[in-house]
Amino acid sequence: MLESQRALFALPDGLSYLDCAYMSPIPKAAIEAGARGAAVKAAPWTMTIHSYYDEAEEARSLAAAVIGAAPGDVAVIGATSYGMATAAKNVVVAPDSVIVMMENEHPSHRYVWYELAADRGARVQVVPKPADGDWTRAMIDAIAGAAGPVAVVAGTLLHWFEGAAVDIRALAAATRAAGAALVVDGTQWVGAVPFEVTEIQPDFLSFATYKFLLGPYRLAFLYASDRWQAEGRPLEHHAWHRINGDAPDFYVETVPGFKPGARRFDMGQRSDFAVLPVAIESLKLIDRLGVPAIHQRIAMLNDRVWRKALDCGLVDRIDPRRVPHIAILDMHGRLRDGVGAALRSAGVHVTMRGSKMRVSPHVYNEEADIDRLFAVLSAHAAG
Repeated sequence: MLESQRALFALPDGLSYLDCAYMSPIPKAAIEAGARGAAVKAAPWTMTIHSYYDEAEEARSLAAAVIGAAPGDVAVIGATSYGMATAAKNVVVAPDSVIVMMENEHPSHRYVWYELAADRGARVQVVPKPADGDWTRAMIDAIAGAAGPVAVVAGTLLHWFEGAAVDIRALAAATRAAGAALVVDGTQWVGAVPFEVTEIQPDFLSFATYKFLLGPYRLAFLYASDRWQAEGRPLEHHAWHRINGDAPDFYVETVPGFKPGARRFDMGQRSDFAVLPVAIESLKLIDRLGVPAIHQRIAMLNDRVWRKALDCGLVDRIDPRRVPHIAILDMHGRLRDGVGAALRSAGVHVTMRGSKMRVSPHVYNEEADIDRLFAVLSAHAAG
């Protein structure tokens, strides 16, 4: 099994950071790359046309490899919300049609669909949290029983905070059978779960880099299917995604054609000289370690989380519908007040919302981090 990679990160001794699903740290090599990148802007006279292309293409290729796509299938964008806005501009939504999404979907994958439904005279059908936790069946049943033709399914591999798994392959099949577009948010799992985009064939898949890809904030990638690569409309228009946009006299002639593939969806100023080098180093680390090995290590750490929670009496059972890379513990008031402050004081970082605690380790974590977490939790157990 892959060993802890803590030495590659600038984590202080005594700190147990178990909150990757909120925001990951970046590797030391990425910190150094970001500093070198920022220095580029300090000396603009050294820049060439390649400064605007080479790093963007390298980042594109590395991101595409994570999801089993070709570089030309992927656009460089600024955020998941940008990707969803791009998808919403392109998918076909007729009056009285239905957009299906999970209850309490992430805002970046939620608000855009309400706006689109209002603009098109369609409606959003929110699938409530199922009592048995089977989001896959609930979503598929909602598609089959929708009160109108289904235009879009807002898909994912898990509920972003509940941590409940979704069989994205089964959901994709149901979406295709309904003749609907599948738009997927992969931010909470790309980089931590082995995945080939060809297995589900979404219309669009957007994923940010600042979580399980160990990358910078303000950068994401957008996969687009062949159809949208050929006929899709971008949110922005600029030289960088146009044919011959890299020519020295690109500003002289107005060129109607886009570069091939998903590059038409690239954001303006995609060549951020400080951000892209950070992403490249982080993605190189993901590529070098391999997503299957990363997944195995994270799953091992989260198995330890569940076993300790069970042994301490903080949960009654190990959730059978959990995803391997994120542990959501619903402790139903089994902890005394002040546990959040106690965790912070002990240098343990997780996300807490109400009675639920989200624990999300990555390769920089060790078994000792899990033990430190439960030392604090055990000391604050109610009763």
